[in-house]
Amino acid sequence: MPGRQAASRGVSPTVSCGTLFSVVQAARRRSTIIEVAARANVAFSTVSRVLNGGYASPEVRARVEQAARELNYSPSPIARNLKTGRQGCIGVVVESSQCSWFTQVLGGIEEALADQTVSALLGSLNLRGSYDASTIERWIADRRVDGLIFARCTRREEGLVTQAREAQIPMVFVAPDENFSSGPVFVARNREAARTLTEHLIALGHRRFAFLGGPEKTADTVERLNGLRDGLAARELELDPAYVQFGETFPQRGAIAFAEEWLEMPRAAAPTAVMCAYDILAIEFLRAILQRGVRVPEDVSVVGFDGVPEGALYWPGLTTAKQPSQALGNAACRVLMQMIENPEAESTERADFPAELILRESSGTAKAAAKKTR
Repeated sequence: MPGRQAASRGVSPTVSCGTLFSVVQAARRRSTIIEVAARANVAFSTVSRVLNGGYASPEVRARVEQAARELNYSPSPIARNLKTGRQGCIGVVVESSQCSWFTQVLGGIEEALADQTVSALLGSLNLRGSYDASTIERWIADRRVDGLIFARCTRREEGLVTQAREAQIPMVFVAPDENFSSGPVFVARNREAARTLTEHLIALGHRRFAFLGGPEKTADTVERLNGLRDGLAARELELDPAYVQFGETFPQRGAIAFAEEWLEMPRAAAPTAVMCAYDILAIEFLRAILQRGVRVPEDVSVVGFDGVPEGALYWPGLTTAKQPSQALGNAACRVLMQMIENPEAESTERADFPAELILRESSGTAKAAAKKTR
């Protein structure tokens, strides 16, 4: 029988193949804003306003949202970008993306974009072993991005910032080493965190301190060094200038060089506590002295900054002031999106986030063994 044959093939005898094809096509077709407006009995401009977060009465908003759900309607990001003249993406600029601290910042940016129809372009300034800003320059010149996030930018990025400012591209800055006064800045309270670390070490009995930083005039290094000095001054202690060292572009080399110097000092005179401006410096310093049989923290305590995951994987684990890196990236991205959506709106000039003291095995009591001569 024709009916039974049709049923055996999974097709109802009362529905033709042509009708089924039409149903499938209708299901696949994207609903339009006009259809949503008709179902909600409002103007299509009202639908647009509601779905883009604009004002509408609770009753109208509820009708529009229900109609959109029933029709499985979602605004086309391509059409929206064409209408607004935007690209639908932002640029994230960093010296090197191969850094645990930046990975956490990027996680916060990704989190902020999870509910947005916006993508992120990643631009490393030192991608192939030498500084090259040409990719970001093309982004700006061709208006490929609607906004920029600079992560730990330095004086070398002044040209990029100027170019973006002239192109009227919104910018935000996460933990910058230079403040170009060209957009909101998001930073950790470095000076406060350094003082807290210092107080922790003083409470353990340490009186001879050393500081190992990055380039001398970078914001992170300056603020963390000042925080160390603040903590010492509160206890009427001073930091010997001979025990302050700054690194250059390759921080690991500076850590190893300082470790060699420390190893040559008589134990009775050597600093018993070494504060490193970055966790990567602290880890390299630890590695160099542990290879030479130094006991940590019995002979020397070592602390760092940033709270990179690697600090918890080594033994002894690294005591550190953990930056809220993910929160910094998240907040910066959200503010940038607001600046893009409403260029005339006021935004915060600076947001300071507290750091968290993470105590691990690399810091301990200053013991009598540290006073013995070599």
